[in-house]
Amino acid sequence: MLRATDEQTAGRGRQRRAWVARRRSALLFSVAVPLPSLPAALPAVTLACGAALANHFIAQGASVRVKWPNDLLLSGRKLAGVLCELAVDPDGRATLVIGVGVNGWLTDDDRIRIGQPAAALSEAVSSALLASQRESWIAALAAVVLRTARRFAVEGFAPWRSRFNELLEARGELVDVVDDGQVVASGRIVEVDTIGRLMLATASGQRAISVGDVSVRLAPPDQSSP
Repeated sequence: MLRATDEQTAGRGRQRRAWVARRRSALLFSVAVPLPSLPAALPAVTLACGAALANHFIAQGASVRVKWPNDLLLSGRKLAGVLCELAVDPDGRATLVIGVGVNGWLTDDDRIRIGQPAAALSEAVSSALLASQRESWIAALAAVVLRTARRFAVEGFAPWRSRFNELLEARGELVDVVDDGQVVASGRIVEVDTIGRLMLATASGQRAISVGDVSVRLAPPDQSSP
């Protein structure tokens, strides 16, 4: 099942962040995928979708990278986000709901409201072409997500792990992991592992950060290296 919208007034992302989009300024959709059984390492489906979407954008001329666990970046700025949730009905049937939001066009006011460095797809592809083919873009991206989720249900994260690591933003750099405003870990990004955890080289050894409601940011330049 696919649901798309022209605008978003009460959207949400991770860490309770709002995602608001003016009418027809973004590509906004959700895909619902029934799951006969729960695959292992289900949280890594977010990373798989990110890698697959990045491949699609790159094929269209947008040099996109991935930021663990759920962002797509263009020139180091957030272009898109992926949010996955599991819904279980009273009969125990599980459905994976994958929401995707892509900035299509951003005004100066939009950038101020967002409050963090943001990118728009119109910076990388023809704005006129994007406007005329907005629904086709949504359909193509939704197809990528659907194929990815279905394959993930059978094969897990393995088909996307290598590509995610190739595209991983800040790989090899020193970062802080932040949970509810507090730094809970610091280290140098090594890779993501077979179940989608972020592997950090820290002063006390390698540490695995599980996919959850945390964010990753570059550490201050004066922070000591592990």
